[in-house]
Amino acid sequence: MFLTDGGTSEDRLTSEDAFAILGNEYRAEIIRTLGEEQGTEGPRPTLAFSDLYSKADVDIATSQFNYHLQKLVGPFIDKTENGYRLRHEAVALYRTILAGTYTETASLERFQVGVDCYYCDAPIEARYADRRFTVLCSGCGREYSDTTAPPSIVEGNHEALLNRMNQYARHRILAFSKGVCSICANDLRTRVLPGEELGVSGSEQLDVFVHRSCDHCGAQQYMSVGLSLLYNPELIAFFQAQGRDITTTPIWELEFAMTDRFVDVRSTDPWEIALHIEQDGAELELVVDDTLTVLD
Repeated sequence: MFLTDGGTSEDRLTSEDAFAILGNEYRAEIIRTLGEEQGTEGPRPTLAFSDLYSKADVDIATSQFNYHLQKLVGPFIDKTENGYRLRHEAVALYRTILAGTYTETASLERFQVGVDCYYCDAPIEARYADRRFTVLCSGCGREYSDTTAPPSIVEGNHEALLNRMNQYARHRILAFSKGVCSICANDLRTRVLPGEELGVSGSEQLDVFVHRSCDHCGAQQYMSVGLSLLYNPELIAFFQAQGRDITTTPIWELEFAMTDRFVDVRSTDPWEIALHIEQDGAELELVVDDTLTVLD
């Protein structure tokens, strides 16, 4: 089931117009006030003008308050018979404010994740700095995950943080693995690239990378063959038969997804790549082409 509580707009704003409308402390306070009325259940709340004015932390006349409110009506706020409520665009903005995406900074010192490096056996650690959550080896420095995330992620203990970040990173991996951009929901291009040809940080870590990119918004991901096939149904079923749920296991605990030791490049023109996994006496081999379509 999918539910939406509506709101439409026939007028399109340029990005310059949108930022100009939002670039005012009183308008930001109006959005914050309406946003704070939203709970975790039910439709977006509606406030009458008098209630909105009394709850907003502003020291201006009602006429001036109304002037700023009307600037928001249409692109960011709906005016109804019962009052005013946030449109989806403003709800998304309010949530990014709560997450601290544009207003806060945070960092975490390195801490161990409970797994040793697959290359040098040193403990793998996690850290958060400059809005990037990185999982990397404390010895050789090899990176296993690098995800942009808002400062709000630092709340809670380390175990809870790791569980949340695993699923947060998987959210994007799943969308990208299905050929859909996790940012703008447009189609992605998929390419297989030799690591030696990339010339970017970390390109020496794998012999071959799967690169997915969005021509619409510019989002992109580089990942291993194993990680790009993480949600393949045959792969999931194979591990489930061995008593392991790879849809919840932290990605840095999955060696086939973090290394290319299980990858055999059989051909580059056209691309034919085999992912061969052995687990408790059972074996699975997936052969894919350069679009990650399973050939065999």
